[in-house]
Amino acid sequence: MSSLILCFSPFFIRFKSVVFVFVRLFSVKSFFLALSKVSNPLMFLPAKFLWSSKVPSKVKALAWLVAHGKVNTNDKLQLRRPYKALCPQWCILCKGNGESIDHLFLHCPVTIGLWHRLFNLVGLVWVPPRSLEDMLVITFKGLGNSLRGKTLWQIACLTLIWMVWQERNNRIFEDKGRTEEMVWDLIRFYSSLWASCTEAFRGVPLTFYNSIGLGFAFQSLKIDGVSLCF
Repeated sequence: MSSLILCFSPFFIRFKSVVFVFVRLFSVKSFFLALSKVSNPLMFLPAKFLWSSKVPSKVKALAWLVAHGKVNTNDKLQLRRPYKALCPQWCILCKGNGESIDHLFLHCPVTIGLWHRLFNLVGLVWVPPRSLEDMLVITFKGLGNSLRGKTLWQIACLTLIWMVWQERNNRIFEDKGRTEEMVWDLIRFYSSLWASCTEAFRGVPLTFYNSIGLGFAFQSLKIDGVSLCF
């Protein structure tokens, strides 16, 4: 029987009849290092960043769909139904460009304004990346390496994505819209609310959230006509 040679860096396995010669034992780490040479950023999407975050499951699910390009933005809908012309097919937030995932969640003037607010809040100078894929694979240490810092940063980023999607749907299906300032207030509100429910922030006084600019500890917030006070 002719021998079959299989090379897969960083290990080498040789098959000859039923004799196996292992130059190096297989391990998950070696396999990951070999895959890391692939240039596809989605292959290394920080799944732990998304699924271990302390936000509601629906927020995690949306972020995962957004990361994999599975959200029904106008460009996706048009590809699925090429015989139907979407009118208008612009981004409902800015009404100046076509709607795509990268535009809606990153490059839209409204959305990028929200991202700038978030990064300015934690004192980071931020240059928008090329795509949302690049955005998700970059490790930003917005609030440090502590457990609380990582938890709050994860929540704030995913909350921003969630609120942009909610605002988009409200304007399309409910014919209701909020200003950028109102959306930003909601991002701060839900970020502080969800963070306060986590184990990392158990026993933390409400004044802490105000000190970092995300809290509404002693402020009232009016959402859809309902006044909420914390």
